[in-house]
Amino acid sequence: MIFLTTRQAIRRSIAQSELRLNLLRICAREPRTIHDLIHAPAYPGIRTSLFSLQSEINVTVELGECKNRELLVRVGTVPDPIVPGGRTELLRTSLLAFLLSPELAYAEPDAYATYIESWFSRPEVLNGPGITMGPGTEWVQAMILAFPELAHRAFWVAQASANGPAELPLDLTEADRVRIFGSYYIGDLSIHPTPLGVRELAAGLRRPPLLSGWHALKRQGMSHPRGKVRGLVLALYLDRPRRGHGKPSPYPIAPLAGPELLEGRLRPMPLF
Repeated sequence: MIFLTTRQAIRRSIAQSELRLNLLRICAREPRTIHDLIHAPAYPGIRTSLFSLQSEINVTVELGECKNRELLVRVGTVPDPIVPGGRTELLRTSLLAFLLSPELAYAEPDAYATYIESWFSRPEVLNGPGITMGPGTEWVQAMILAFPELAHRAFWVAQASANGPAELPLDLTEADRVRIFGSYYIGDLSIHPTPLGVRELAAGLRRPPLLSGWHALKRQGMSHPRGKVRGLVLALYLDRPRRGHGKPSPYPIAPLAGPELLEGRLRPMPLF
């Protein structure tokens, strides 16, 4: 069965559930098993309570909900600590979770940077069919790295999953299949690389930038190579100086294994 949802509904579900946000934060740092998450050791910067991470039933339900939306994905297996000879899956937060939830990116800025840099390093993401990033690719990467709210608006889905649900309604169009993630059809996802308008761009720049992206923008002189948005960025930031925020994390972020990027299905928008 396929369920209907929207980007905003998924974003709200993460923002309104401390448990769901915490699980995504923990698994963004490195892969975890369900046993790790149920027993909930202390994680820097994350509060736990009897009714959040330490509730086995709650954790199991939330993990299932996140997997059904491909907010968490399987990246491998390890020996099961309870079942002799058994295996249990390692789960990692997906790129989709960061793009749908700026709150997650602001909570885990170093992990977000790891995901965005890995995303932009994939050849198929920047050079596949329909890609029109042009000479401003490094600038677009810096902008998305600096502004998670902009990233939330500036991505599209290029293809359907090669490992999608086995049973789908017969009347689904190709566009419908492209928007399916896990067991959910996300109806308002863009499926074409349409550049953002000035209003959407401005909305994505309202919050202070993350530190790593802010430094990347400063290295590039804050302007797009074509000079089309220099005035806007200057008006928003150079005329009203703001420091980038997001202190370095006191823990390492594990490299991505690959499945976190969802088969290269997600692509960044050309901003202009």
